[in-house]
Amino acid sequence: MILRVIRSLFCFPSGKSGASDISKYDDDHADLLQCDEKRPSCSNCSNHNIECTFATTSTAESESPVPDTPEEPVRRIARRFRPHQLSAGGLKQTFRISSSSTQPQPSPSANTQSAAVQCDLPKDSLQSTISVPDLNLFHHWCISTYKTMVLRDPHDIWQYHIVQWGIEFPSILHLVLALSALHLAYERPEEQERYLQQADDNFTFGVRTVTNVLSLQDMNEDNCQQIYMSAVLIIFIYFGRGPRSGQYLIFSDTGPSEWLILMQGVKLTLGKHHQKVFSGVLEPEPPSPLPEITPSIRAELHEHTVHTQAVQRFVEQEASIDDLPIYISALNDLNEMVNRVYERRSAGQLGIAFMDQIIGWLYRLPERFVRLLEEKEPRALVILAYWAVMFRYMDAVWFMEGWAEHVLGGVSTFLQAEYRPWIEWPLQKLREA
Repeated sequence: MILRVIRSLFCFPSGKSGASDISKYDDDHADLLQCDEKRPSCSNCSNHNIECTFATTSTAESESPVPDTPEEPVRRIARRFRPHQLSAGGLKQTFRISSSSTQPQPSPSANTQSAAVQCDLPKDSLQSTISVPDLNLFHHWCISTYKTMVLRDPHDIWQYHIVQWGIEFPSILHLVLALSALHLAYERPEEQERYLQQADDNFTFGVRTVTNVLSLQDMNEDNCQQIYMSAVLIIFIYFGRGPRSGQYLIFSDTGPSEWLILMQGVKLTLGKHHQKVFSGVLEPEPPSPLPEITPSIRAELHEHTVHTQAVQRFVEQEASIDDLPIYISALNDLNEMVNRVYERRSAGQLGIAFMDQIIGWLYRLPERFVRLLEEKEPRALVILAYWAVMFRYMDAVWFMEGWAEHVLGGVSTFLQAEYRPWIEWPLQKLREA
């Protein structure tokens, strides 16, 4: 099932491109101790006697300025996201993993700042390191977090392949550790601050290699699957970090959504290697036939359909002739998605089983509809409310908790009073959940 999740995330028409630096983590962390971007090599890489990928990237950028491309918003994120100072303020013991040996060896830099979140190393680099705290995150992924990503995983993508790719491609390992840290922050609220710190640190360096590859156009058939899975992990990390004020996935207080802009740059680039990405262990399985929908679920589906049809009649009466086909397309796709979710609910599937359908609708939206949402057009916001209410079926998934309320809250905030009766049903269903 998770293969359908992975495939659906980028199988959608192009959205609006634009430049927006993600500000998930505030600008007030001036005491950054990791990659300080000094030339020709950052301080941490110099101290640990490792090749600094920033030196290569920054030189290339300074010599050959790259015009704005679909990857540019993603590239800027790597510069914006920086790890915080270690929350403990002290030193972390490390051990070294060599690419030529599977046996851990003591790190010669055990009395220095941990290199666990150094600049990501090239694939052919001799060594990388992992700290004891990060080893704890890795252990938690292997025994717990990976199970929350999928109902069934016949190809062992999340338990085995994602870990193996992480060893070969450090960006994935950092993103895995970030997601594991967010899971621990959810499970252990008394230690939340520490784990969020670790998540931020690992995310910073996990996203750096991905953005460097994209900005330098170094993605090819050998690494496209790893880059793609890195992008999928970024999606889950964004959800796991929790709803953010002013950002509602598809629009924001100020217009475009930072998350949509981030993912569009990756999606457009991955389009060149679509066939290769979805091959081997990532090749989608054919859908299994579902049993006939139960009477109780059918009654819920009928209720949802009746209200959605009322919205369609409302849109047909008020929308302009030019935009009407866009609204109808979004509503037709919404109806198909709702039917698939209710069918899976009837078959006993829960939570994560709905993600490919719910997120798939979001990404298949026509570019014009996305623009209307960014402009807070009321009819588009009403339709979005009937999509957002479906998130209530995913509240049992730890990294999706609270998103239904958040997105519906954003719709309610910007919807004029005369249109509010049209979202009363989604709000009522949310209160009943």
